[in-house]
Amino acid sequence: MKTLFLVRHGENIWNRQHRLGGWADVPLTPLGRAQAADLRPQLAGERFDAVWASDLVRAWKTAELAGFAPERVSDLREIHFGRLEGRRWESLDPATQEAMMGFERFRAPGGEATLEVLERVSAFVDALPAGRHLIFSHAGVMRALLWLSGDLQIIPHTTVYVYDWPAKRLVEIWRED
Repeated sequence: MKTLFLVRHGENIWNRQHRLGGWADVPLTPLGRAQAADLRPQLAGERFDAVWASDLVRAWKTAELAGFAPERVSDLREIHFGRLEGRRWESLDPATQEAMMGFERFRAPGGEATLEVLERVSAFVDALPAGRHLIFSHAGVMRALLWLSGDLQIIPHTTVYVYDWPAKRLVEIWRED
Protein backbone atom coordinates (compact mmCIF):
# COMPACT_ATOMS: atom_id res chain seq x y z
CA MET A 1 0.00 0.00 0.00
CA LYS A 2 1.26 3.46 -0.89
CA THR A 3 -0.63 6.46 0.45
CA LEU A 4 0.24 10.00 -0.60
CA PHE A 5 -0.58 13.04 1.51
CA LEU A 6 -0.36 15.83 -1.05
CA VAL A 7 -0.06 19.43 0.15
CA ARG A 8 0.07 22.53 -2.02
CA HIS A 9 2.47 25.20 -0.77
CA GLY A 10 1.28 28.34 0.99
CA GLU A 11 0.50 31.56 -0.84
CA ASN A 12 3.32 33.41 -2.59
CA ILE A 13 3.33 36.93 -4.05
CA TRP A 14 2.76 35.70 -7.61
CA ASN A 15 -0.31 33.74 -6.47
CA ARG A 16 -1.69 36.95 -5.01
CA GLN A 17 -0.98 38.74 -8.31
CA HIS A 18 -2.49 35.89 -10.40
CA ARG A 19 0.86 35.22 -12.10
CA LEU A 20 2.02 31.84 -13.37
CA GLY A 21 4.84 30.76 -11.04
CA GLY A 22 6.17 27.65 -12.71
CA TRP A 23 9.86 27.15 -11.99
CA ALA A 24 10.40 30.70 -10.69
CA ASP A 25 11.59 30.49 -7.09
CA VAL A 26 9.01 32.83 -5.57
CA PRO A 27 8.97 32.99 -1.74
CA LEU A 28 5.93 32.72 0.50
CA THR A 29 4.00 35.80 1.58
CA PRO A 30 3.33 36.41 5.29
CA LEU A 31 -0.10 34.81 4.70
CA GLY A 32 1.59 31.83 3.02
CA ARG A 33 3.92 31.42 5.99
CA ALA A 34 0.93 31.50 8.37
CA GLN A 35 -0.94 28.96 6.21
CA ALA A 36 2.08 26.66 6.37
CA ALA A 37 2.42 27.03 10.14
CA ASP A 38 -1.30 26.26 10.50
CA LEU A 39 -0.61 22.82 9.01
CA ARG A 40 1.54 21.87 12.01
CA PRO A 41 -1.29 20.90 14.41
CA GLN A 42 -3.29 19.30 11.59
CA LEU A 43 -0.41 16.96 10.66
CA ALA A 44 1.19 16.55 14.10
CA GLY A 45 -0.65 13.36 15.03
CA GLU A 46 0.09 11.62 11.75
CA ARG A 47 2.89 9.15 11.06
CA PHE A 48 4.74 9.41 7.75
CA ASP A 49 7.40 7.09 6.40
CA ALA A 50 8.98 9.89 4.37
CA VAL A 51 8.52 13.59 3.70
CA TRP A 52 9.25 15.07 0.29
CA ALA A 53 9.06 18.56 -1.19
CA SER A 54 9.70 20.30 -4.45
CA ASP A 55 13.08 22.00 -4.47
CA LEU A 56 11.38 25.38 -5.03
CA VAL A 57 11.39 27.51 -1.88
CA ARG A 58 7.62 27.95 -1.66
CA ALA A 59 7.17 24.17 -1.28
CA TRP A 60 10.07 23.19 0.97
CA LYS A 61 9.57 26.24 3.20
CA THR A 62 5.90 25.26 3.61
CA ALA A 63 7.08 21.83 4.78
CA GLU A 64 9.57 23.34 7.23
CA LEU A 65 7.02 25.77 8.68
CA ALA A 66 4.63 22.83 9.09
CA GLY A 67 7.27 21.11 11.22
CA PHE A 68 9.00 18.79 8.74
CA ALA A 69 12.47 18.46 7.23
CA PRO A 70 11.67 17.24 3.71
CA GLU A 71 13.95 15.75 1.13
CA ARG A 72 13.97 18.25 -1.75
CA VAL A 73 13.21 16.76 -5.14
CA SER A 74 13.24 18.55 -8.51
CA ASP A 75 10.76 16.02 -9.95
CA LEU A 76 8.08 17.56 -7.71
CA ARG A 77 8.42 21.01 -9.30
CA GLU A 78 5.50 22.86 -10.80
CA ILE A 79 4.96 22.75 -14.55
CA HIS A 80 7.60 24.74 -16.43
CA PHE A 81 5.53 27.53 -17.98
CA GLY A 82 8.28 28.59 -20.40
CA ARG A 83 7.45 31.94 -22.02
CA LEU A 84 4.27 32.18 -19.93
CA GLU A 85 6.19 32.18 -16.64
CA GLY A 86 5.35 35.29 -14.65
CA ARG A 87 2.43 36.23 -16.90
CA ARG A 88 -0.85 37.24 -15.30
CA TRP A 89 -3.75 34.83 -15.76
CA GLU A 90 -5.92 37.67 -17.09
CA SER A 91 -3.38 38.41 -19.86
CA LEU A 92 -3.63 34.90 -21.34
CA ASP A 93 -5.90 34.37 -24.32
CA PRO A 94 -9.10 32.40 -23.60
CA ALA A 95 -7.93 29.35 -25.57
CA THR A 96 -4.79 29.09 -23.40
CA GLN A 97 -6.82 29.50 -20.21
CA GLU A 98 -9.25 26.80 -21.35
CA ALA A 99 -6.42 24.41 -22.26
CA MET A 100 -4.78 24.95 -18.86
CA MET A 101 -8.02 24.29 -16.99
CA GLY A 102 -8.77 21.20 -19.10
CA PHE A 103 -5.31 19.86 -18.26
CA GLU A 104 -4.41 17.23 -20.87
CA ARG A 105 -4.34 19.54 -23.90
CA PHE A 106 -1.98 22.17 -22.47
CA ARG A 107 1.62 22.70 -23.52
CA ALA A 108 3.44 25.82 -22.32
CA PRO A 109 5.29 27.54 -25.17
CA GLY A 110 8.97 26.95 -24.47
CA GLY A 111 8.07 24.85 -21.42
CA GLU A 112 6.36 21.60 -20.48
CA ALA A 113 3.13 19.90 -21.41
CA THR A 114 0.88 18.88 -18.53
CA LEU A 115 1.19 15.26 -19.59
CA GLU A 116 5.00 15.57 -19.28
CA VAL A 117 4.51 16.80 -15.71
CA LEU A 118 2.29 13.78 -15.06
CA GLU A 119 4.97 11.46 -16.47
CA ARG A 120 7.72 13.07 -14.36
CA VAL A 121 5.73 13.00 -11.12
CA SER A 122 4.28 9.52 -11.71
CA ALA A 123 7.78 8.12 -12.24
CA PHE A 124 8.87 9.64 -8.92
CA VAL A 125 5.84 8.28 -7.04
CA ASP A 126 6.10 4.84 -8.68
CA ALA A 127 9.70 4.58 -7.40
CA LEU A 128 8.67 5.28 -3.78
CA PRO A 129 8.48 2.29 -1.45
CA ALA A 130 5.17 1.29 0.11
CA GLY A 131 4.15 3.47 3.02
CA ARG A 132 2.75 6.88 3.93
CA HIS A 133 4.42 9.72 2.03
CA LEU A 134 3.87 13.40 2.82
CA ILE A 135 4.53 15.49 -0.31
CA PHE A 136 4.68 19.29 -0.42
CA SER A 137 4.36 20.48 -3.98
CA HIS A 138 2.38 22.65 -6.38
CA ALA A 139 -1.10 22.94 -7.88
CA GLY A 140 -0.02 21.63 -11.29
CA VAL A 141 1.64 18.56 -9.80
CA MET A 142 -1.37 17.80 -7.64
CA ARG A 143 -3.81 18.38 -10.51
CA ALA A 144 -1.79 15.93 -12.61
CA LEU A 145 -2.12 13.19 -10.00
CA LEU A 146 -5.80 13.94 -9.37
CA TRP A 147 -6.46 13.90 -13.12
CA LEU A 148 -5.58 10.19 -13.06
CA SER A 149 -8.51 9.59 -10.72
CA GLY A 150 -10.88 11.71 -12.78
CA ASP A 151 -11.01 14.28 -9.99
CA LEU A 152 -9.52 17.37 -11.66
CA GLN A 153 -10.09 20.43 -9.50
CA ILE A 154 -8.68 23.74 -8.33
CA ILE A 155 -6.18 23.12 -5.50
CA PRO A 156 -6.37 25.56 -2.55
CA HIS A 157 -3.19 26.45 -0.68
CA THR A 158 -2.17 24.08 2.15
CA THR A 159 -5.13 21.74 1.71
CA VAL A 160 -4.16 18.09 2.26
CA TYR A 161 -5.29 15.53 -0.33
CA VAL A 162 -5.04 11.90 0.78
CA TYR A 163 -4.46 9.72 -2.27
CA ASP A 164 -4.28 5.95 -2.68
CA TRP A 165 -1.52 5.61 -5.27
CA PRO A 166 -1.88 2.01 -6.41
CA ALA A 167 -5.61 2.53 -6.99
CA LYS A 168 -5.05 6.11 -8.27
CA ARG A 169 -7.97 7.20 -6.11
CA LEU A 170 -8.59 10.30 -4.01
CA VAL A 171 -9.50 9.07 -0.52
CA GLU A 172 -10.25 12.30 1.33
CA ILE A 173 -9.52 16.02 1.54
CA TRP A 174 -8.50 17.75 4.77
CA ARG A 175 -9.31 21.44 4.96
CA GLU A 176 -8.94 23.75 7.91
CA ASP A 177 -12.15 25.81 8.14
